[in-house]
Amino acid sequence: MAKVKILIRKATVNDLKDILRLNRKLFLKEYREFDKTLDVNWTYGKEGRKFFKNAIVKKENFCEVVENKNKIVGYLNGGMAKKIPWRKRARYAYLGSIFIDRRFRNKGLGAKLIKNFINWCKKNRINYLSVTASAENKLGIDFYHKSEFKDYDLTLQIKLS
Repeated sequence: MAKVKILIRKATVNDLKDILRLNRKLFLKEYREFDKTLDVNWTYGKEGRKFFKNAIVKKENFCEVVENKNKIVGYLNGGMAKKIPWRKRARYAYLGSIFIDRRFRNKGLGAKLIKNFINWCKKNRINYLSVTASAENKLGIDFYHKSEFKDYDLTLQIKLS
C-alpha cells in the first residue's frame, strides 16, 4: 500500500474556494451538534469571503492548508487580536478555526497546524493565544487541551427568546 503524501503549506488566494468549502463543513457540523445560532450562510457571504481572504493575504494573519494529492483537506486560520482594554498590556492572538476532513483525522495533522501557528505567534512576539469552542464540543475541547491550551474564561448564557 502506498504511503499517503501530505503537504502542509501557507495558504494562497487560490486556496480560498477550498477553505470556504471546508469552513462550511465545519459550520454545518457545529450548527447541527452544538450551536443553533451559527449562520451557516456566513462563510459564502461577503463578510465570510472577505474574512478568509484577509486571513490568507494580511501579514497580521495566519492561514495554512493541508494538501493531499493536490486537494485541500484541512486548514487553520488565526491572527493577531486587538488589545483587550481591561487586560495588562500584552500581545494577543486568536485561533479562528481549524478543520481536517474526517478521512485525514487522527494522523497528527491538526497538532502540526497548531504547532506551526504557535511558532508563528512566537516569531511575532505574541504573549497569549486563545481559541473559542462550543462548550458541548467535547472532542474539540479535548483536542485543544492536548495542544496545551488551558481553560481560561468561561462564558455563560441565557436564551431569552
